[in-house]
Amino acid sequence: MGAILEHVSLPEAVGRALRHRILNNELPAETRLVEANLAAEFGVSRGTIRDAMRILQAEGLIAIVPRRYSVVTRMSPDDAEDVCFARYVLEDASFDRGFGPNRKDLVRNLRLALDHMSVAARTDDMEALVACDTRFHELLIDVSGRRRLKDLWSMLNSQMGALMREEIDRQGIGLLEVVERHRALFEAVSNGDITEFHRELRLHYLTAFPSLDGLPPSPADRAGDT
Repeated sequence: MGAILEHVSLPEAVGRALRHRILNNELPAETRLVEANLAAEFGVSRGTIRDAMRILQAEGLIAIVPRRYSVVTRMSPDDAEDVCFARYVLEDASFDRGFGPNRKDLVRNLRLALDHMSVAARTDDMEALVACDTRFHELLIDVSGRRRLKDLWSMLNSQMGALMREEIDRQGIGLLEVVERHRALFEAVSNGDITEFHRELRLHYLTAFPSLDGLPPSPADRAGDT
């Protein structure tokens, strides 16, 4: 069977091309994106460019200056802190009853996601790394089976590219280091150590932010220590 082709609109296609450049730092922060120039480059109308810009604005990758131009932005440290804290709370809550009955399947799927993440890092493909990171954490949030928990978590996904680009720049780390920071989570699940998992999840999300690192342990973490 041949590959299934994904049909996207022109604004989505342009948005994807620009997203790839922004996430891979081909268009660094403060780069101006001029509507007329982009329309000529992509061979599309200025209306198509405006629609693509709105997509990227919603993802936190650009800011639009009305009637002038758009500019590549970076998520603020405060916003990054908020997103990381929210994701930590939701993913930690997903394991309030442990790993559940399908831990072996979870381990297998996490290993596959981690392998794909490594490939993306080695090929210096930030956009692919974001997708793999999202898949890795989606497997964690799915453990609870709680639909509304997943819905809340998914609301944060549209700006994951902006979050990862900002944090990589702020912390001065490489893509391979991003992969390694997921390995301890994988090992805790693989070993069936729920206490260690809660601790590693906390380290994964909160230690980059001094104001969050000092928070008391979650209820699930405290329960694991008793």
